[in-house]
Amino acid sequence: MLAGTLLLGLFECIFGRVNYSADAISYLNIVRAIHAGDWKLAFSSYWGLGYPLLLAAVTPLFPATPTGEWVAIHAMSMVVFVATFFSFYWLVGVAANLPLLREIFTEEKNARFLQAGAFAVFLSTELCLDNVSRVGPDMLVSCLIFVAMALLLNLREKPDAGRAILLGVVLGVGYVVKSIFLPLTVLFCLTAGIAMWKKPRALRSLALIALFAGIFAVPYIAGISWAQGYLTPGDSGPLNYAWNVNKVEPLGLWQGWPPGSGRPLHPAKIVTAAPHVYVFNGPFPVTFGPFFNPPYYYQGVRRFFSPKAQVLALGANVLRLLKMFTLQIVLYSLAICWVLSKGKSNEEQPWWKTAISMWPVLLISCGGTLTYLLVVVESRYIASFVATLLLFLLLTIAAEYTATQQQGYRMPGRAALAGILAIGCAFTLLANEKDPVRDVLGNAFHRRLFYNSDQWRVGLYLQEKGLQPGDKVAVMSDLVSASVST
Repeated sequence: MLAGTLLLGLFECIFGRVNYSADAISYLNIVRAIHAGDWKLAFSSYWGLGYPLLLAAVTPLFPATPTGEWVAIHAMSMVVFVATFFSFYWLVGVAANLPLLREIFTEEKNARFLQAGAFAVFLSTELCLDNVSRVGPDMLVSCLIFVAMALLLNLREKPDAGRAILLGVVLGVGYVVKSIFLPLTVLFCLTAGIAMWKKPRALRSLALIALFAGIFAVPYIAGISWAQGYLTPGDSGPLNYAWNVNKVEPLGLWQGWPPGSGRPLHPAKIVTAAPHVYVFNGPFPVTFGPFFNPPYYYQGVRRFFSPKAQVLALGANVLRLLKMFTLQIVLYSLAICWVLSKGKSNEEQPWWKTAISMWPVLLISCGGTLTYLLVVVESRYIASFVATLLLFLLLTIAAEYTATQQQGYRMPGRAALAGILAIGCAFTLLANEKDPVRDVLGNAFHRRLFYNSDQWRVGLYLQEKGLQPGDKVAVMSDLVSASVST
């Protein structure tokens, strides 16, 4: 399974995205700030510092060329992908060893079915909802969430100082990687408090989780507050709420619209209105200031709660989520396996036993998904939560199969069910191989790689013509039909 994961991950890594995304450029700007020792620029209240720190540690090991940088970044992405694979399988192992499920998975055939099904779930989520070729921290976030969930399940069974400390460290590191871990840390602590209720040393374990998460979070909040000039735990969430719920103009172009959204303190300067031409002379020596430091260009924005706007945003995000699921063919395969494994009458209700065992993970997955649904949801944001929910379905199928078999019903072999999941995974990979920013099979067939993509060749051409870092350039934007000077 590891070999298959490596091969498929490497294939997607090479032939997936052959250009840097806008997010990637911002993270690379932070990497260069770290190398230059400019920590005020590196501490961003919008972009997490953890992922660029890893890149900054890895890139010096490779040639100091554009190609060397690209290879370094994607080599690290492969390492993170493999680490995520092991963290997910650790979560699978912990779940299978829970008291109510342990007897089911001591049977070798059930254990093998679980391993094969988990492989299908992992590939379907981490290569489709997220992917290796994307330059960003989301795969690392998935890795940390899987580890945190496994630790939480272990703590629920036996509160232990070492595990509590490790969970606090994972949550604290996660916050440095991406700010979503701040509300997730609160959710993990609440869940841990309920899960360890009335158990010996529960209060001590909960205190250790909060303490060691704070050891990372408090200095990081101090750092980004120092860099921004005001106290903030992070501006990503509030700004996304303003853009996606309050419908404030995005991309750093905010001029005070819509009415009532506030007054910008650092608005982009409009040179002409027809066509719209904006000039950005912000104080940031980066590729594109408004996208690198949105909090600066949105100082003065007023976020407000509107029931109507919130319902509209939630509805749009739910529809987007349902659209994502239409391409998750593995979900349909799981449904087929569940139907095939369920007998005509089953008074024991094995799914309920599984839900009781997995409720901390289910609560966090649903809570994390709901957090995004209230603001904005993208597949890469919820990949880890979807993976754990599909894992719950997989465990339920194994429990149902065992209970139905014990009732004397003739059942399809577990190998047949595993085959159905493998087919579902294969179709999921094929259905998601092409999207607006990547064409995995098309790139492989036409031998399109990063070094012969149009954007890469344009960048090298500009270098050859004497363009130097820091030079001002004009960009024609296809998003706002504007000419932007940076």
